[in-house]
Amino acid sequence: MKTVSWYWVFFFTSIAGLNAQTIFQKEKRDYIWLLGYDSNLTNLIFGGTLIDFKYNPPLITYEYRDLNFERTNASISDAEGNLLFYTNGIAIHNYLNELIENGDGLNPDPYTENWVDGGYSLPQGALVLPHPGIPNRYVIFHSTISVVIPAIEDNNYLPMNCYYTTVDIASAEVGTVSEKNTLILSDTFDFGKLTAVRHANGRDWWIATQEYYVNRYYLMLFSPEGISVESSQTLGPSRPTGLGQAVFSPNGGKYVLFSTISVQDGQFVDVYDYERCSGQLDNHISITYNDTAFSGGVAISPNSRFLYVSSNRYVYQYDLEAEDIEASREVVAVYDGFLAPDPFPLPVRFFLCQLAPDNKIYISATNGVPYFHVIHNPNAKGAACQMEQHGVQLPTLNAFGLPNSPYYGLGPEDGSPCDTLGIDHHPQADFRYVTESATVNFYDYSRFFPTEWHWTFGDGNNSMERDPVHTYAESGVYEVCLIVSNANASDTLCQEVEVIVTGTQETVAEKALLKVFPNPAKEYVVLQVPDYRDSNLAGLEWILYNALGREVRRVVLQHPEAQTVASLENVLPGMYFWNLTAGGVTVQGGKLSVVK
Repeated sequence: MKTVSWYWVFFFTSIAGLNAQTIFQKEKRDYIWLLGYDSNLTNLIFGGTLIDFKYNPPLITYEYRDLNFERTNASISDAEGNLLFYTNGIAIHNYLNELIENGDGLNPDPYTENWVDGGYSLPQGALVLPHPGIPNRYVIFHSTISVVIPAIEDNNYLPMNCYYTTVDIASAEVGTVSEKNTLILSDTFDFGKLTAVRHANGRDWWIATQEYYVNRYYLMLFSPEGISVESSQTLGPSRPTGLGQAVFSPNGGKYVLFSTISVQDGQFVDVYDYERCSGQLDNHISITYNDTAFSGGVAISPNSRFLYVSSNRYVYQYDLEAEDIEASREVVAVYDGFLAPDPFPLPVRFFLCQLAPDNKIYISATNGVPYFHVIHNPNAKGAACQMEQHGVQLPTLNAFGLPNSPYYGLGPEDGSPCDTLGIDHHPQADFRYVTESATVNFYDYSRFFPTEWHWTFGDGNNSMERDPVHTYAESGVYEVCLIVSNANASDTLCQEVEVIVTGTQETVAEKALLKVFPNPAKEYVVLQVPDYRDSNLAGLEWILYNALGREVRRVVLQHPEAQTVASLENVLPGMYFWNLTAGGVTVQGGKLSVVK
């Protein structure tokens, strides 16, 4: 093994030394996702997709772009969420979609020439991080596949080198590459799986990579002084290496590696405890199974409790807080047979996963298709996580990949020996809820390590649980408030929650048993309310939403006719949700599949 360390001279004034405290802020470095192929103006299904998480729901748009993404996909924005640059493992383009000065020729190797046009093929083969000590400087970590003779474990193509490349934005508004393809490590590595977590001091970064077919892990530290290889750790038995993904939990306490080897050899999930101060892995748990998967990925819920493993035809959930993690497995999705529409009617199965800034988990497909899967409520156990297949319609095809980014909502480990920079977590309250008639399940999505929760439900009741379940006695709109706190601060969020108790809307609901057909639908859908002749039911509206909650159709049911035909013109193929409202109150809901 050859190791290269490099250092920068910088001047850093410790905030702690000034006896001041700084509130940790989550930067919006991962708020722009770029996907898809280079653009073809004669066929717009080939082109760039941009997802902007500064909007709620996220804004998904087509953009003209002269760069292909395959499996390697990394980008970074400024602290406010404005795109700076991105890479497909071959070239680096700026926010104007132009090649950055000196931004070509990443990963120098004859093998790379095979991927120049299409983009590099390593999942998590690149990762971009902001420099911890030099403003407007960014470093791309990337690994290179080389031809290996003789073969190792019957494989002639292996990642052999881990590099870094430096991009400076300050020297020009559109950026320039000031250092390129500088060697950090030389060995035989796992396929991509570069991932990072913030150091316990709240400023620096740990970057992890793995050795091929050996249970050895390299931990690199990225600090203001530069990049150094801090340790190589050997834990647990040696395991096979294959296509997959690696991830740190949002709280930094777990590291998970997933590899799918072959239909014969099966799948391997390795779970470790991780210590962000020392960079040490510990308490290895090995999970093996065989469901014939040849692709897959991993992501962990925002509350760091639930591990999601996508495995080609299945999505599994594991409880990382369970005494027996392997036994806690639940199947939250089985491929439903859905095919993308023409001209490429390919299966939309499950591949790579990524926790997004909106605290949902998105899953790419195993083919070039215009869809993502989405887990809407990943902090919930079992089916309550609301896994929706092909629930996000993209304007262009996307080939396999997702952006590879760390979790930017993690700061220092308060109270640890490494908590020396005077940076504190001040909690921010956030929650989601799911209503089931009079019962409402509340799920905490608060950030920055609250230690206490206080809920008021708007009906005189309260709770100190983190994820309470509350049953209301009467229908109504209630103001629910969550106060979260820790030793540093507290924060409050209030939301209005509409509750319909069974029985209180029976008269309207019985008369408003809406039939929606055909389903799946193409050009139109028929809305039928049996015996819709009662003038007291005036004001019924049918509202159609896409998977991100954005309204795409609103239709007033024609009184006194029993049927209304709603056009689906310009409604893209995909899964949609609908509500039927009476006088502004939701009385019925359902799903509608649109095909073209």
